[in-house]
Parts: sequence; structure tokens; C-alpha cells
Amino acid sequence: MHVLFLAPDTHIYNHGFLHGLKSIGARVSGIGPGPREALRPGARRLLDDYRQCAHMLDHDRLLAAVRALGRAPEIDRVETIDEPLVEPAARLRESLGVPGLSSATARLCRDKVAMKDLLRRHGIPCAQSTGAASADEVRAFAERCGYPVIVKPVAGFGTLDTHRADDAAQLERVLTKTRFGDGRRVAVEEFVDGHEGFYDTITDARGVRTDFAAHYFPGCLEAAQQRWISPQIAVTNRIDADGYRELREVGRKVIDVLGIRCSATHMEWFFGSKGLKFSEIGARPAGEKIWDMYRVGNDLDVFREWALALFDRPAEGSPSRRLAV
Repeated sequence: MHVLFLAPDTHIYNHGFLHGLKSIGARVSGIGPGPREALRPGARRLLDDYRQCAHMLDHDRLLAAVRALGRAPEIDRVETIDEPLVEPAARLRESLGVPGLSSATARLCRDKVAMKDLLRRHGIPCAQSTGAASADEVRAFAERCGYPVIVKPVAGFGTLDTHRADDAAQLERVLTKTRFGDGRRVAVEEFVDGHEGFYDTITDARGVRTDFAAHYFPGCLEAAQQRWISPQIAVTNRIDADGYRELREVGRKVIDVLGIRCSATHMEWFFGSKGLKFSEIGARPAGEKIWDMYRVGNDLDVFREWALALFDRPAEGSPSRRLAV
């Protein structure tokens, strides 16, 4: 098994996934934006080969870096845990004829407007939303939907460039920071109140086989905008209780509708006055060392289990749910 891992050293957290691949006997090659000598010792030790590509979002240059490895026909999987590289990885799979997440599914997981449009058609409870290519389109949505509204990048991640507007005057201030033109769109959404958390999974060829739930204190947007706050993430060990049944059912349906298989997922949700609402999903593991929390709380090598799932091999363990973290 030969796995090509894109951006293997953007954070020390990435090394856990490299270690998981090596633990099941895979050969692991990496492509990243920096030179080989800049790799951390942990990544260097786990990689069998490495090439630099300074333009990781440029498909032709990325493909050239793959060819420089000299083993492109023998690559069995292309993986990444970095959100901006989910689509480039999918395009690379298709160019190389490698199984895994498709470009169509990767695009849906990045384009929040298209994602929600599809999920609403399948009965998934989502906030009202649209894509806007001009300030007038944003204003029209706000007038139709009502305030507050959220304005954010169509393919952003985390809370980068995400803004809340509580009235028309505040929306105008947000619009002064918003870039339009050259086909550029933003996502504008109904504001959903309530508690915020996430639902993460490891999927195989049949769907979800391992899952986890966690909570944000406070919500992401508040924590990002109020820099004096030290936000917390709490991973529950009560996911099997009745109170999480609806969340697990919605999460699994989202994954099935989008067709995510043999991959990790990271789904955010809200629960408030309007009930449970889907927020968004990424076809990659959560960041912030969250998988280390899963590992510790569940007595489970989640990195190895992820690697096994990529190849649709049987799971070797299951979460103990021993500790909340």
C-alpha cells in the first residue's frame, strides 16, 4: 500500500495520521509547500519519500510533483487532513485513477451553499442560505430572511472571515469588508441561535462505523470575535444516550446523502429554539488535536482505525466511552 499524503507537516497533529498509516504497513510519501530539510523530525521519520510543491492548489504543479516521486502508477490512496486541500486531493485521485472521495463530493463539502441546497432537498434541517455575487443580493436575502444574518466565504473553514449582522446598518459595515467581482461569491445565511457542537466520524465503504460528539463553549463565532475568551471543547462519553440519538441520525443521513465513504468527517450543528440544525460538514478529520482527545477518552488508536477505514479493512477496536475529555 502506497499512500500519498498532502501537506504532511503543517502541524505536529498531522503526524498522528502519518503514524496511523505506517502502523498498518503503508508506504507513505508526502508533498508539501516547504523543502524537505524544513520538515519536523517527526514527519521526516515517518515519510518514505517527499517532494516540494510551492503551489499546492495548482493541479498541474501538484501532478508534476507526484510524477517527480517516480511511483505515481503505484499510489493506492491520496489523503490530506487540511481543509483547503480536500478538493485538490480529490482531483489528484481522479487524475491518477485512485479510489477515494470524488471531486463532486469534495466540492459539495467545500461549497456551503450547494451543500445546504442538496441537504434541504433530502429533508435535513438547515438554516436558510444562498450564494451572493453582489452586495445587493446579500441585502435582498437579509430583507427576505430577516436579521440576524451570517456572511461568510462559500468555501471557508473555521470562522475565518465569518461575520454576523444584527441589522441593516451592521450589514453595511460587513459589506465594506466583503470582496465581490471576478465570479467571487459569499454565503449568506439565517442566524441560528442555540448551543453549538460537532459530530465526527470514521466511515468505511458502508458508512459510519465509529462516531464521536463534542460541544463548544462558547460557540465558534463568539470565541473568535471575543479574543479575551479561552474557548473550551468538551468531548462527551454519553453519545450512546437517548439525548444524542437525533444528532447521530441526522449526521449519518448527511454522510449518506453526500456519499462520503472511507474517510473521516467533521460536522458542526446547532441546537436551540428552532431545534436541531445542521451547520456544515468537512470530509476530513477535525483539527485542534481533537483526535488526540478521542484517543485518550476512548482507549482507542483512532489514527490506526482511520487508516484501516481508508482501505476498508475491518476495524480492530471500538470506543470505550470511558472518559469525557
